[in-house]
Amino acid sequence: MPKQFVMKATQSPLSFLAVCFGLWFAAHSFFAALFVGFVVYRWIKASIRNAMKDEKETSDATAATSATAQPQAEAVKAAAVTPIKRQYAKSPVVVPLKTGTDE
Repeated sequence: MPKQFVMKATQSPLSFLAVCFGLWFAAHSFFAALFVGFVVYRWIKASIRNAMKDEKETSDATAATSATAQPQAEAVKAAAVTPIKRQYAKSPVVVPLKTGTDE
């Protein structure tokens, strides 16, 4: 949704000017700032709701396809498992700082 807002605001110089003026006015007026804050709050709430709805629809679609492919995936995982040999990095050596004094 923010991409759509930016694309819509930058399509014409007049709409970009209107957005900038609205933000400037909101910065100088308490009531305009409340209104802009309310609009932004509703906009964010709606975008989160739409994202959750889209995520739910995609998870429903993938759940149906993964249920049929699950036995094949388990067979591939069982055959392709190889132990991982861990390699740890060596810690750096701590050297005292040279300050130029004998302390």
